[in-house]
Amino acid sequence: MSTLVGTQTIVEMVERSLSQLGAKIALKIPKPDGSYDQISYAELHKRSGQFAATLKRRGFRPGQHFALIGKPRTDWAVVYLGVLKAGGVVMPVDASWQAPEVQRVLKEMDVIGVAVSDAPHYEMVKDLVQLQHIVTMDRLPGIATVSDWLTEDLAAPSERQPEDLAVILCTSGTTGNAKGVMLAHENIVANLEASAERIDFESSDVVLSIAPWYHVFGMIVLLMTLRTGATLIYTDDYKNLPKYLSENRVSIVVGVPKLFHAMYEKLESTVQSNRLARFLWRYAPTLLGSKIKKRLVGGSQLKFFLSGGAPLDANVMKNLRRLGIGMIEGYGLTETSPVLTVSTPFNDKIGSVGPAIPGVELRIDDPDEHGVGEIVVRGPNIMRGYYKNPEATKKVIDPDGWFHTGDLGYLDEDGWLYIKGRKKNVIVLEGGKNVYPEELEFEFKQIPYIEEIMIKGGKRHGVEVIKAFVYPKPELLQTKKIEEIHRLIWEAIKEKSKNIAHYKRIHSQHDLIILDKPFEKTSKLDIKRYLYEGE
Repeated sequence: MSTLVGTQTIVEMVERSLSQLGAKIALKIPKPDGSYDQISYAELHKRSGQFAATLKRRGFRPGQHFALIGKPRTDWAVVYLGVLKAGGVVMPVDASWQAPEVQRVLKEMDVIGVAVSDAPHYEMVKDLVQLQHIVTMDRLPGIATVSDWLTEDLAAPSERQPEDLAVILCTSGTTGNAKGVMLAHENIVANLEASAERIDFESSDVVLSIAPWYHVFGMIVLLMTLRTGATLIYTDDYKNLPKYLSENRVSIVVGVPKLFHAMYEKLESTVQSNRLARFLWRYAPTLLGSKIKKRLVGGSQLKFFLSGGAPLDANVMKNLRRLGIGMIEGYGLTETSPVLTVSTPFNDKIGSVGPAIPGVELRIDDPDEHGVGEIVVRGPNIMRGYYKNPEATKKVIDPDGWFHTGDLGYLDEDGWLYIKGRKKNVIVLEGGKNVYPEELEFEFKQIPYIEEIMIKGGKRHGVEVIKAFVYPKPELLQTKKIEEIHRLIWEAIKEKSKNIAHYKRIHSQHDLIILDKPFEKTSKLDIKRYLYEGE
């Protein structure tokens, strides 16, 4: 088994592309007016070096933590690479988090500097006393922008070792003990090198991704593109996606299952409404697929779709491949930098997320009679641990270096992994967002009407949603009807949710279930979650 330890830092890995590709466009982000916010490799090299030089001049030292809050844009990438070039540790923060979440995480992760995208995000951080550096991407009165900092001469990147910490990614934001995943340079570089052996990224590729860079999936796609010397287009504008695909002649599309489900549904609807398309679908699917690819991306250059972040519907994968459109699915976690397994574009193992990438050892712990057990992994991509949380680290990384994913699966005779469920309680939404029940339970337990609460995923109209099971205060049950209690608690949850990211919220009163007796519990007083169906 190859070890594939990363022998470079992230900066060293991307420096060849940054310094040699000149005017070639590295990044493009569509703007509302139809133009693009874009940057060349040469300009990204220059500006990130200038940002690093300014940080150093202001006293920023190697190893210090610097946060990034906002949606992807060229300045985001400048700051990300600039912090790493200054020897710092960069902490991307989910742009949808609310002020209490952001403030708590910045304090707990010992962040001393931050770059924010706009006025609302600036309002969240402006009064945090520990921040020595605040810079914005939008122009705000009296506040330095990223552009204002690009005045220094380029300085040589601070010397860092592959084993040094590079990135902290927080897996939750609301509770008082957010888990900050510590990823070293060698963790990420080793993962990129191994992934590159399986995923065909080339310098001639134009990659379109809807995965935001503050998410580990989006971050690794960003770095893979820069490492390869390709061009990356980021957008979350589903409506205008066809325009961006065709006018940029995209060759690789990266997204979460929600994107590919939507694309397939539209494709299926179009086929069913056209007699010739229905004929081709039945008798010549690859010919139909070639016509679809030409219409979709303006030519025949489309190589594959790459899906990650949540499970992909097997029917979508099977039918896209039948059309001759390659469909790759991968599996990984923030704690594993992230990729663990990757499938191939046209395999017949529908439902598998592929074999382990080079350097990653994977086994199934305590399998049942069907071979299903916990997925446990080891390799150079495993995180350093959770920041200032050794107890939580010990729970997931054993003394032999095996990381216990908390996910359930089995391996077939060829070593291909099939995910069967989640041992952890984490809820994975269709868009790939993770929602941690304990985080929401912590917030909602403060509502005075609630005695006990359990958050669980469930289905509504076939889509994964967040459900709340609530046992009210006993005195409420004695004095009010269930319908009235339901209304009271629903209104309280809506009010409490104003300080919680939108995707973490309970979106329908139908997803609030009121119980008339306490939860059934184990001898350790843990709720028996399996007794309460989220369907």
